[in-house]
Amino acid sequence: MKTDKHFIQDRSALLLVSINAFLAIAATVLVGLKLNASRGTVNYIIAYRSSLGIDGYQQGTMWDVMSFIAAAAIIFTLSILLAYRTYALRRELSLATLSLSIVLLILLIIVSNALLILR
Repeated sequence: MKTDKHFIQDRSALLLVSINAFLAIAATVLVGLKLNASRGTVNYIIAYRSSLGIDGYQQGTMWDVMSFIAAAAIIFTLSILLAYRTYALRRELSLATLSLSIVLLILLIIVSNALLILR
């Protein structure tokens, strides 16, 4: 169904874009602050593999942790791009895309915080 409104004129879409922007900026700031607070630490825990037992923690460098910032930026830009392109086809699909990206950004914040606390 074709809508008469444009993506920029839809209040629901703009609200979801604003929430996405806030979460992407929050993820970037939180990871950046955790990295800045631990300047002396060389190795960060970047993954946990339960199948390895006690030695299940895998360590990495600061650049491995910076991938969380890159992931937040990619999720944010791709979700807005997909929502904008699908809005002309189906408004509901566009809003679902934006809503699911909110869940992804929240999970990214939770996982990055959990890994950076373990360092």
